[in-house]
Amino acid sequence: MKKLFSLVVLGYALTGLAQFRPGQGVANDHATGANPRDVTFVARGGGQAYGYRSYDTVLGFTFLPWAAPNSESTVKGVRLNLGWGDYVGCYGFDFGAFSGSGDFGGVAINWFGNAATRDAAGVQIGLVNYAGGRAAGLQIGLVNYVDRLAGVQIGLLNFAVSQWTLPFLNIAW
Repeated sequence: MKKLFSLVVLGYALTGLAQFRPGQGVANDHATGANPRDVTFVARGGGQAYGYRSYDTVLGFTFLPWAAPNSESTVKGVRLNLGWGDYVGCYGFDFGAFSGSGDFGGVAINWFGNAATRDAAGVQIGLVNYAGGRAAGLQIGLVNYVDRLAGVQIGLLNFAVSQWTLPFLNIAW
């Protein structure tokens, strides 16, 4: 019993719980006048300003809109998508339902589509493929869209904003 009491006291001291005094803390902070009704909710993926860290990770996993480790990360390896999660960047292999990232490089095979808001390099295969910046490589899908193309688009509808486009096959260097 004495050892248990000593462990509890040690844990209490080490965790900082001894720092709290009545009238302080989250529930009632007299110094700032804050109370639980003053809570502000932040949208998911609040960014580094809210304490989220960005990681370079070898494995990425998305389930519906949630990304692991978090949406501020860059995957440099393999990403599995069971939904529509988004990352800052993805480099390597990307498989699943729908892929979203800032920059992309590698092979992306996603059933519903692939979206790179900035640049994409490599292969994108899906129903809809999108690159908001420059795409270098191959896009195969029902609808393919890119701002500047340096490669090949194969699909029913192909769009390349910076040059002429053709249905079924579009090539630009």
